Amino acid sequence: MTEKDTDRNLSPATRHRRVVELSKLGHRLLREQRLKEAREAFNEGLRLEPDNPYMLTGMGDLLRREQLLEEAEECYRRVLAADPDNLFALRGLGDSCRDREALSEALGHWRHYLKLRPDDIFVLTRTADALKGLGRSGESEAAYRKALSIAPRDRYALLGLADLLHKTGRNQQALGFYERALEPGEEAVHLLTIVGNLYRHQGEPEKAKSFFARALRQEPGNSYALYGLGEVYRWLRDYEKTVELWEELLTHSPGTVNMLSRLGDIYRNLGRFDDAERAFGDALAEGYNRYAWAGLAKLRVLQDRWPEALDCYDRILEQEKEDSRFAGEIGTLLNQTAGPGEAARFYRQVLARQKDQPQSCQKIHALLAALGSPA
Repeated sequence: MTEKDTDRNLSPATRHRRVVELSKLGHRLLREQRLKEAREAFNEGLRLEPDNPYMLTGMGDLLRREQLLEEAEECYRRVLAADPDNLFALRGLGDSCRDREALSEALGHWRHYLKLRPDDIFVLTRTADALKGLGRSGESEAAYRKALSIAPRDRYALLGLADLLHKTGRNQQALGFYERALEPGEEAVHLLTIVGNLYRHQGEPEKAKSFFARALRQEPGNSYALYGLGEVYRWLRDYEKTVELWEELLTHSPGTVNMLSRLGDIYRNLGRFDDAERAFGDALAEGYNRYAWAGLAKLRVLQDRWPEALDCYDRILEQEKEDSRFAGEIGTLLNQTAGPGEAARFYRQVLARQKDQPQSCQKIHALLAALGSPA
């Protein structure tokens, strides 16, 4: 006797009881990530009742978990064709649309859902996330705030609103929501580094240090925390501490080009010329970087290799075409180390290279005049 024959012999009541059991089993297995067994349960239930909404939404959730989004959406749409207000299908279909980055379509389904269940914190937060992704900041903020009025400690809503405020330049407000999301015992390292960097940019070094230190207590080699804390000490002009932190960072990761350029500057200013040479070389190995070339030019000045300083500066002009900032910095250093004559000669060479750049030439003429030298 086949399964279909067995199914036909079941009374409607017995068949329905079996479907209910299979539905409960399938959803439990799905929660436990036992997808193969869950699929078997849902398939058996759908064989008994092909249009059962619990089976169809369960199968849709399973297919979405497996990233089979078109098949998942077909399950949800079959449910909604019979019951347009089915909450499970509306939420699942919205989630599937989001997963394939159809945010506007997802919003339509979630908003229908919220008309029926307006205080669902999870769908409110999903709606706010989608609105943020679509650049509709005002609507997104309103949705996050509504979610938080219902569940003031909801971590996803707190983080979503903090991120939105951060992205729209309201850093002071963002800090408050980030800190509310950092519950004791659940301090995510990446959040601690975000808050540390926000305080660093706000010019509050002591608060920044405390958050970076908390991150490093949890993850001693975290590159973002080591970099951020190093930047705090650089801002405080504690260069030895900056070097200590960034050298530790370099044992865990190669570092960024900008960090290597800044580290090279610090080494140079500390008189560690060999280390500076290595840092600038590592930065330039990644490609052109004007700060690294300018740093190397200043290093050449301090090494009494003045012609090579101009060669380094030329690499900047090859890319930028126009510059007076670095010319002024290099010339000032030449004046301090080699005297005004060498500085003036450097400025005249810079003028010759930028003769078609009137604004830069005007600034270089002013620098020459300050030295008491004619162009």
